[in-house]
Amino acid sequence: MASDQFPYLLFLKMYRSDLQKEATTYIESIPDLTINEKRQFHLIAISFIQFLASQMKQQQVHVEALQYWVRMHQHSLPVEKASHFPKAIEHVLRTVLKTIGHSNTEQILHTHETIMEQSMHSFMHLLEQPLAAIELSTPSFKQLDAFSMELIQLNGTEDLPLVLVKAEEIFQFKRCVFYSYNPWLNEFSGVIGLELPKIQRMQGNIDIEPVFALKKPVFLKEPAPYVQQVAIDLFNLSSVIFIPIEFEQQLYGWISFDQIGEPFDCDNEKLYLLEQAGHRLGMYLARKQLRNHLNHRLQMSEKEFTILYLLAEGYKNKEIAEVLFLSEFTVRDYVQKLMEKLQAKNRTQIISTAFRMGLVE
Repeated sequence: MASDQFPYLLFLKMYRSDLQKEATTYIESIPDLTINEKRQFHLIAISFIQFLASQMKQQQVHVEALQYWVRMHQHSLPVEKASHFPKAIEHVLRTVLKTIGHSNTEQILHTHETIMEQSMHSFMHLLEQPLAAIELSTPSFKQLDAFSMELIQLNGTEDLPLVLVKAEEIFQFKRCVFYSYNPWLNEFSGVIGLELPKIQRMQGNIDIEPVFALKKPVFLKEPAPYVQQVAIDLFNLSSVIFIPIEFEQQLYGWISFDQIGEPFDCDNEKLYLLEQAGHRLGMYLARKQLRNHLNHRLQMSEKEFTILYLLAEGYKNKEIAEVLFLSEFTVRDYVQKLMEKLQAKNRTQIISTAFRMGLVE
């Protein structure tokens, strides 16, 4: 027997594309949002509609699932402008319902109002306990200090697998995976972790992957629907944590923690502890000696590094030839050598690989 929420969820599933297009139009018309805020509101609106549509199989929106969605996006809504979000979604719903002349408009709007109230209540509740206000307990401090000591003793990308192993031991998880971030392509890609061939299959644009698009610590008691089903099946994912790796506003990627199929809980202190560990790892990746070590190991000439940086800046072969006073044929040869040294198949992979290895910033 279908629940009272089913007509609402079915409507969202059937008209998801129309709702998303209308959301884009409406958000662009809000005058007091900056360009970046409009982009954030757009991503949140798309994610909200997708999340609700994905709940149709369960025929209702479980409160716990809704709370997890809110937790994922709590840092993306500017508090002083958060009221725009429910207004935007309601406007979008009314517009599409009116356009198609839906026969069950009132019930759908009533269901939506209830769900939106629950969403905003969860959002305001989370604001009462921001991660930044949490104080670490003595055991947590000891874990963070132990992780920092391991980082001090290690150096180089060849040590990153060992860093992840130490993170698993110290923070008591069975699996830790590193995903790198490519700012030129705005993509993530699996790089290091248990069952490497599987991990390297994980890649994509971060704007369509909620756990990466947020660039904030995220704990998911249940990964669906925020993580692709193929990844859940591939890695036997149950509960999982995603932590951004950054230092001085430069994002290097993410690490994920899980217990290989076993569900677990994660309170705010644990999430904050892992966030701090992410900052420490960001400092580790920012070390100059790490980059110098990589440069030396690859034995690149100054000219090759110059061309690598110009490629990363978007220069074409002809433009590189002009600024370096070389022929296009010579530049082409240099690009071919870079492809061989970085084991890349094309220019895009040269840039992606070079970034993951810390060769370019």
